Amino acid sequence: MSTIQTEKVINTRFKVVLAQIKHLLHDQENQAEFVQNGNLFNGYAGIVYYYFSLLKAFPDGESEAYIALEKLIESYNAQDNTASKYMTFCSGLSGFYFLIQKLVDQGYLDEMFLEEVLPINELIFKDTLKLLAEENTDFLHGASGQMLYLLSSKADPNRAKYLGLLIDELLKLAVIDEKGLRFPNSTVKLFQNTDNTNMSLSHGNTGILLVLLNIYDAGIEQEKLGAAIKQGLNYFISYYQPRKEGVPLSAFPLLVDEKQTTQELINGDFYADNYSWCYGDLAAVWLLYQSSVSFKQSTYADMADEIGKVMAAQLMLLPASGIKINSHFCHGTSGVALFLNRLYHFTRLKIYQQAAAVWLESTLDHLEKDLNNPDFMNRPTSLGLLEGVSGAMFALAAAEHDDIAVNWTDMFLLS
Repeated sequence: MSTIQTEKVINTRFKVVLAQIKHLLHDQENQAEFVQNGNLFNGYAGIVYYYFSLLKAFPDGESEAYIALEKLIESYNAQDNTASKYMTFCSGLSGFYFLIQKLVDQGYLDEMFLEEVLPINELIFKDTLKLLAEENTDFLHGASGQMLYLLSSKADPNRAKYLGLLIDELLKLAVIDEKGLRFPNSTVKLFQNTDNTNMSLSHGNTGILLVLLNIYDAGIEQEKLGAAIKQGLNYFISYYQPRKEGVPLSAFPLLVDEKQTTQELINGDFYADNYSWCYGDLAAVWLLYQSSVSFKQSTYADMADEIGKVMAAQLMLLPASGIKINSHFCHGTSGVALFLNRLYHFTRLKIYQQAAAVWLESTLDHLEKDLNNPDFMNRPTSLGLLEGVSGAMFALAAAEHDDIAVNWTDMFLLS
């Protein structure tokens, strides 16, 4: 089959799954409990985000996007919505108002929709202080995610003040020694029953440092943050193990038990090769590249290139192995595919583009299977952005359309 024929087949398959997802969402939107789930990452707020993110590429979806938004806001105003009961970025007010802020920024809503945001931001600020007092630094379910929301609220005159105070409290929690800087996370300790240092994007140090880097790039507390972020990078680098072709070990550990030597960590599967949005070297490489630009320090990019080229070459071989069993974003194929696509657009390294193409096709394969798999589709999160089919479609669309990739991937820390 020629390249043109292959592209036509893939385009047809893409349109078929897009239509399937649209039909499934319309069916569910008649269920009150579906609309009342205001979770940004796995609920209806995320579906509204999904609808609007696709509009530049698929403008015929405009009416359904606004109808969905109206349903969500009505549910929120009636206090029937879960988003009104929590504060977190993943499932509460921070995520809900991140969506509203995004729609204003992209010109889909008037600024009048932000009139009530100042008292909401004060509530979120106070809750974030409380979370930090509890050492809950988590991106999805804790303080750093809520800080990302407050950063997005550019019209709030208290934005810099809130973030400055929160940064001070966060840095008080930092453990600093000759290895560098790292943060505890009480959420991880509670649910994983471990004191190990978590290095992930979703729950650990990569996510926290990426949020802090976003705040630094906005010109807030740069002197303080610059020093802290570099110390955080030093902690990663202190555990760096060069990747080798054919060796299934990551460059950085997923978790760190500081009572163990690096060799003991390797022997204990702490360096297990994990490819996903939430955990693993993809996020660490992204952090290094972003830091190289923010701090104008090429050594970070050099290390990212060294890791990333070997990683991408290995990734090109993996979809055929069946290592990933579904299309979803968090730890399925689509998060990997979009990460590789973003790495290519950031670096223009051809190997990232080649690896992204392999994983995007694998995502389409898995998405077709997932949509016809009752075991997958009967899960409560099966339609969501993080663990469902809308997230997989979002990744496929973002890889093809720059507007989506540039303007809508920041909720995943990918822009």
